[in-house]
Amino acid sequence: MKTPDAINKRLKTSKSKTRLVAIVAIATIITVFCLVSAKTLFSQATYNKRVLDARHEALTQLEANVGAADQLMGQYQIFQTGNNTNIIGGKNSTDPSLAPPNGDNARIVLDALPSKYDFPALISSVAKILDNNGFTNQSVEGKDLSNTINSDPTPKPELATITLVVTGTGNYKAVGTLVKDFERSIRPFDITKVEVKGSESNMSVSLTMDTYFQPALSLTLSTKEIK
Repeated sequence: MKTPDAINKRLKTSKSKTRLVAIVAIATIITVFCLVSAKTLFSQATYNKRVLDARHEALTQLEANVGAADQLMGQYQIFQTGNNTNIIGGKNSTDPSLAPPNGDNARIVLDALPSKYDFPALISSVAKILDNNGFTNQSVEGKDLSNTINSDPTPKPELATITLVVTGTGNYKAVGTLVKDFERSIRPFDITKVEVKGSESNMSVSLTMDTYFQPALSLTLSTKEIK
């Protein structure tokens, strides 16, 4: 039979072990919590750094864009109103009623390279040039790609070529004037082939030429998720 002292000693030993196990368990929990918290704080700090770096990069780009826009605006003002004569030698004016070679430089540039594919309008303008020079038996032929060409603004616009074959009958002087009219047109016409036949007073001419259009440049704004 165990004595009271032995029983008390055993109880004290058991309580000590229980207390030790509890202390170790609590210490383990605290250690795990600290590790998890440290990992979470480190991940959050790393994420915050990436966000700040991205914001700094965006701010730097924005400041550069604003500076470039201001510089471009200054150059545009000089280009648009710097002289009384426009870039093709006509009167530099924003009056919309003026006909080429008169007009402001911005209008001339936009007319020179249209941003919309308008084949019927192109045919009409070429036919008008023939009419102005008194040509008969007129013909303006080309392939209408209205159903396949996309004129919507794009971030990377590409130049598109439109080939026309223009024919008509006039005198020698009218043929010479016609060629000059196409050469000095605001909208560029590159004559690649010329065929003439007949007499000085009744001459048939056939011109194969290229003209162009380019869709407008679009500005796209995007967002970036920082992970």
